[in-house]
Amino acid sequence: MTNPKTSVAELPSDEVVQNMDTNVLSWFKKRNGDTLKGALAFVPWVLQQSHAERADSLNEKQIVVHQGEGAVVFSDASGFTALTERLAKRSDGAELLSKCLTDFFTPLIDLINAYRGDVIKFSGDALTVYFPAFDDTKSPKYNNVVPPHGTWGLPDLGPMATAVLRACACCIEIHKRLHMFDTGIDGVFLCLHIGVGCGDVHILQVGGAVPPETHVPRLEYFIAGPPLEQIAEAEPLAKNGETCLSPQAWKHVKSCVMEGETPELRPEFHLLTRMDEQQYTFPTVKHAAQENDNRAAQQFSSFHLPIIRRYIPSAVYKQIECGTLTYVNEMRNISVIFISGIGLNVMSETGPAQVQELVASVQKACYQHEGTLNKFLINDKGMLFLLVFGLPPLVHTDDPTRAVLACFDMVKVFKRLQLGGRFGVATGKTYCGVRGSARRMEYTVLGDCVNLSVQLMRRAPKLKILCDDKTKLRCSTEIIFNAMAPIKVKGKSASIPIFQPAAKEADGFVGLTSEMKIAFPWYESPFGDMSSLTAGEYQEAVIRLCSINSWQGIRRACEMLGGDFQNKIHNDQPLPIPEHGSLPLSGPFAKGGVIVLEGPTGIGKTEVAEHMVTHALVTFRAFPVFGSMGPRPGDAVKLGAQLLESTIGIFRATRSLPADQFEAVKAIAGAKFSDKLPSLKQMIEKEGSKDQLSNEKSKELLETALEVVVHLLTEFSQSSSVIMTLQFEYGTSLFPKKFEDQTIFWNAVTSLYNRFIKSQPATSKPRVMILVCRDRPWNAAVEHAMSTNTLLSLDGLDEDAISQYVSSYLNLPPDSLVPPPLRYFVSQVTLGNPLHIRETIDELIVHHIQLNQGAGGQIRSVEAKDIDKVNVSEWGHTQMVGNTICRLEALDPLESAVLKMSTCFVGAFTLGDLAASTCPRWADSTNLDFLLLFQAIRNLQHVDMLESVDPPTDDLRSLAIEGAAEATNPNARKLQYFQTRNLLIRQVAGAMVLEVQKKAVKRQALIDRALLRELPIKMAKLAAKRKQQHIPWYYEREIGRHIEFSVTM
Repeated sequence: MTNPKTSVAELPSDEVVQNMDTNVLSWFKKRNGDTLKGALAFVPWVLQQSHAERADSLNEKQIVVHQGEGAVVFSDASGFTALTERLAKRSDGAELLSKCLTDFFTPLIDLINAYRGDVIKFSGDALTVYFPAFDDTKSPKYNNVVPPHGTWGLPDLGPMATAVLRACACCIEIHKRLHMFDTGIDGVFLCLHIGVGCGDVHILQVGGAVPPETHVPRLEYFIAGPPLEQIAEAEPLAKNGETCLSPQAWKHVKSCVMEGETPELRPEFHLLTRMDEQQYTFPTVKHAAQENDNRAAQQFSSFHLPIIRRYIPSAVYKQIECGTLTYVNEMRNISVIFISGIGLNVMSETGPAQVQELVASVQKACYQHEGTLNKFLINDKGMLFLLVFGLPPLVHTDDPTRAVLACFDMVKVFKRLQLGGRFGVATGKTYCGVRGSARRMEYTVLGDCVNLSVQLMRRAPKLKILCDDKTKLRCSTEIIFNAMAPIKVKGKSASIPIFQPAAKEADGFVGLTSEMKIAFPWYESPFGDMSSLTAGEYQEAVIRLCSINSWQGIRRACEMLGGDFQNKIHNDQPLPIPEHGSLPLSGPFAKGGVIVLEGPTGIGKTEVAEHMVTHALVTFRAFPVFGSMGPRPGDAVKLGAQLLESTIGIFRATRSLPADQFEAVKAIAGAKFSDKLPSLKQMIEKEGSKDQLSNEKSKELLETALEVVVHLLTEFSQSSSVIMTLQFEYGTSLFPKKFEDQTIFWNAVTSLYNRFIKSQPATSKPRVMILVCRDRPWNAAVEHAMSTNTLLSLDGLDEDAISQYVSSYLNLPPDSLVPPPLRYFVSQVTLGNPLHIRETIDELIVHHIQLNQGAGGQIRSVEAKDIDKVNVSEWGHTQMVGNTICRLEALDPLESAVLKMSTCFVGAFTLGDLAASTCPRWADSTNLDFLLLFQAIRNLQHVDMLESVDPPTDDLRSLAIEGAAEATNPNARKLQYFQTRNLLIRQVAGAMVLEVQKKAVKRQALIDRALLRELPIKMAKLAAKRKQQHIPWYYEREIGRHIEFSVTM
């Protein structure tokens, strides 16, 4: 964190380069060169060779990128599971595990490269290596003396036999050098068992969906062909320290190597012991392979970075750009999904296209829930997917729930493609980071959680999902878990409880009930800031917040309603609906229009909307209609169903209708929409749950619902007013603007506005639309609200309102005062957000708030204790802190580093203070580094994480710099100061910085300040001194002696 380099931009166009300053151009080249050096380790040689041979081979639409033949090696390591389990419990576990992985894989990959092997995939604790069958006799580096196998005097074996021989020699040397590798951790040793096969090989690239956090499509490459089936059979036959060859590989080298004991169960396979050293030795084979290796000539250059980054996770690529790749290695709580797919033959004529459709569909389902597709590969049993939820920057407080919901969507994908699939989900603390060496590495996850998800996948029934108990405990109530029989897994003495999840259908009615109560959509939502409350408790929350008359939100709402807030209408009792409503004199409830309620989660949008709708019904006789989407993707059907059933609800309140919902629809709309009745029945009776409907079918059902609802409400509004409340809930999503659901929702809003609100005739009763959202895009309905001043951007409570809200939440008597330290602390941490206020009080009441009760048990007063010692960063289970952590994890590496460094300063700081630890001016750094650092600061200001502040009055360097600048340039800009004033951001970000890092940042800043303050003055004195005539001291002495001599003479 203390030494991030600046972010790298792509090299400008040729025309710009010609006019670019030499220093700037060299900066671009150096930064892109550094990025290339790190990025090349994530791309196998075969992709670079393919691009060198045919420039369009890595085109995004090209699936098969390489067809050839050669040997394939599968090397599986034993001991990593035990190592990961031990280190997961240690505070420095990530650092130690990263060191062990590097120490083990660096010599392993160096040996593989020395024999011209190409590491294609890292799978768990195993490697898949490809030794291409090259005809080195046609290579320009071939010396025409020593054959490609390296032994002079023996005939050439041919490309395939030479490739298998190199693979065998490599395996023998690997065992000699790395067998029983000592990790130095609690007596854990690592050893390898290896399988070798050969034959036709295809390298394919599939996918191409764009992850939510970037604009670059993500491609997955994998190896396929008969050798994979061979190594899947050969590798289990090898014990630790052994290599087993398939019959196909053995026939090429049986005269070149020595065989061990024959496997009893599979005598056609052969164990390799050593080379036939009378003919071949592994040093000579390795030397010949290196002599004829011309892969360096085919290596990607910096101009190929746009191609390379398609194969690298975006978060990892950003760390490579910033030179902070080591920071990705960490122990992290994640949810892991393993998927096994069957039913596709990749080597068939249509296989590649089918795999492409499958992987792209799985990517889209994963990205919709903001997860990561970490790996895709093919083995003898079919296809394997590894997906992870909780990797930066896609970190959420509800990642286990997202993982299970993504599985539901991916089951739908497998059903649509008529494929078999099994799904396993596990949650736990796992090593997440790079594995490999500087030459070849991948970003992966390792640990007990990953292994458990594999076991769950293997035991899952076809097209079913199995989860562990940690996933079940951390999921929200929108998922139902059915307990299954516990299972025994390798390495565990106790049985593992497992569960089969199922999506919970929203059976509750939304709208005006037959009891004349309003069931709001947020009552039914399984997610939200008050998800566990009953309807009565929701109404108490409305009273608690909306009773604060000084709050801007309720004050503006009451202005539009034309009346004060009324507690009595929020009591969970049947509502008294007047026969003739009394409309206000002006505003949207008098003439119709649009109201927008926007603001962050927990700010009080739903409370204000609930009061508006309830007040309008009991005062204006304005009947409510509802529709909501989110916080999960794929809710288009829910939006249409809620609109339809709440429309039926208001018709039922004014006329007699059949009790059955579908029969009621037929009674009021059947004559005009007889052809749409099957779709309406499917929507009302929820015959097609969202895990069974395609996106196209969902959109079709929504459009049908909108058409019917507009027709019915147009008829209804001739006699009574209508309030249509539409809500879009993002939940914990970090990149909601990438969601297809957002487009669907706002298109529906535009359609309803144009067809129902905007088209309101003079004879109609007022038609009102209330939009509840976190933030708004440009939209015709929103533009209408802006033009009529009915857009409410809700802000937090001020300090007095916070005191009143806390008193109400703690049930304090009206004359009781909240202690000033408590009021100030809550104000600084929560910024007046009601949800955060409630969470803060719930946490403080455990150790820091004392409630004094009277004789009757009623609370009389409250005392605050040790408020200054509260560590907010420990409240990670709350939405306030949990979501803040997620926001910080979602920042770019440079922005994250800047924010964390800013917490090291108690007061204000400058750009130079931060640059002292990253790109100090005294180290001859370019101004571009400063510019990118300043851009990161501005981005943090834009999201309210940093603030620009006035210069401290006691900062002498500011006065010195500004005085010098004004003397030379009166228009010079003043030195800018910044500060992290948000206490919540400050404490959470500060907890992510080690003490040694804080000291380093402060030390460098103090040195820079001292140099900036003192050095110019000293340099000026030195310059003035140099202008004076200088006479060396020995000249002065001689001159003095001559003068004395002259005087004496």
